[in-house]
Amino acid sequence: MDHEMTAVPNRKNNYRGLLPTLSAEHEHLGGNIKYGDPFTHCPSALKYLVSRFAIRSALDIGSGTGYAADFLHKQGVGVLAVDGLRENVLKAVYPTLLHDLTLSPIQCSVDFVFCQEVVEHIREEHLGNVLSSLCCGKIIVMTHGLPGQRGHHHVNLQPPKYWIDHLEDRGCGLLAEDTDRIRQLAALDGASFMRDTALVFANYARY
Repeated sequence: MDHEMTAVPNRKNNYRGLLPTLSAEHEHLGGNIKYGDPFTHCPSALKYLVSRFAIRSALDIGSGTGYAADFLHKQGVGVLAVDGLRENVLKAVYPTLLHDLTLSPIQCSVDFVFCQEVVEHIREEHLGNVLSSLCCGKIIVMTHGLPGQRGHHHVNLQPPKYWIDHLEDRGCGLLAEDTDRIRQLAALDGASFMRDTALVFANYARY
């Protein structure tokens, strides 16, 4: 599978009837679907990760209204859900902490960090906060926006190598086989963002 994809694939996601949560004051916040996004719902991939890496604790960065955090919790994982938009925090289906990554990084220690459809919304000047937050986990799973990808407040669209290089500089390494496997599982779930750009890293400093 191509971990070096540099252009957005031809997606045909049908968002009719799906209402986003937006912030007029802070454009980098929100953009998530109010009642969960079918194109980020990836139960097969998450089950694989919990089993594969014996995950007992997790940080969900940009957790939106909490559906992924709730799913992980039901798999027996203790989850810290974090989102920067107050409306999401107040209406989430899973208890969520309010935190804006443009102000400071998250500081915690967990087995697993999950960050889906977040990093492309945060300007590169805040990259240090993003990377430090990702490195709270032993295992990191993220998606990212590709150059040319349309969407709400896309301000840091990069090829995979950009994220691989930055995380390698922080002592992490791409797990190529696990990346391939969760992309295949995400495809079965219809989770197009995980299917196209998911990356799995081991944070060697925490092992």
